[in-house]
Amino acid sequence: MSANGAQRDLRAGIFEILSSFCADDQGRSVTFHGYAPAMENISVRGDALRPAASVMKVPLFMTVYRDAAAGKIALDRSVAVESFAATRYVSILAAFDAGRKLSLREVSRLAVITSDNPLAVHLQGLADFAGVNRLLEELGCPAQCRMAAGFSDDELGPRNRVNVLTTDACIRIWSALKHDPIYGDLMIALKNNLRNQRIPALLPDEVAVFHKTGSLNGVVNDVGILDDGRVCFALAFLTDAQSDPLRTTNDIAACSLAAYELVSRAARV
Repeated sequence: MSANGAQRDLRAGIFEILSSFCADDQGRSVTFHGYAPAMENISVRGDALRPAASVMKVPLFMTVYRDAAAGKIALDRSVAVESFAATRYVSILAAFDAGRKLSLREVSRLAVITSDNPLAVHLQGLADFAGVNRLLEELGCPAQCRMAAGFSDDELGPRNRVNVLTTDACIRIWSALKHDPIYGDLMIALKNNLRNQRIPALLPDEVAVFHKTGSLNGVVNDVGILDDGRVCFALAFLTDAQSDPLRTTNDIAACSLAAYELVSRAARV
């Protein structure tokens, strides 16, 4: 079979896997993008706007790092643990002694690894919504993709649903993370994400997954890059109106494994 024929077959197989995940559920979207081998986006409802939930923290943190690269923010600046916002939810900050200080670089890494809301709220004070939305626009995301609410206790739940992305836009965001060295710290943090029940759940241990989850009532999201040193691709899952979040979580894991196995087999041929 010619290389073009093999590529067509691979794209068709991936599309079938993605279509099986979405099926007739209008609340599900997914996009695949290949880096090795290179493949343009394969999407099912990839242009549908969905609540981003904590996935929106990633462009927020990217804005902080972009401003740091421009000399507007010093990532080595220390922040006292006592200065972070209080929360009624669980927080990694409970692990630190009073008087402890964290650098903004450590704050950013921990905020990605643990999805800690008080840490994210602090970073919101350094990069406002307008800055995040400028970043999204510069990355080529549709104008409707935007951050309009933060991650304080008062902004969580229904209010947070105004933060919206598409799965195609998520691919643009993760491609920027992968290719721009100023985001190297964030890539390390994404690789060490502690919430690994979705994309990574069924994958072999040797597959590195640089991902960020997001959850709200009925929303089960995960976006990441999968890399085993031989094949590398991105998957973006955004969902809404999911009546059984556990089933959606398991379906994301199964879809990710099926896509990985198909791309891996094709790479061995």
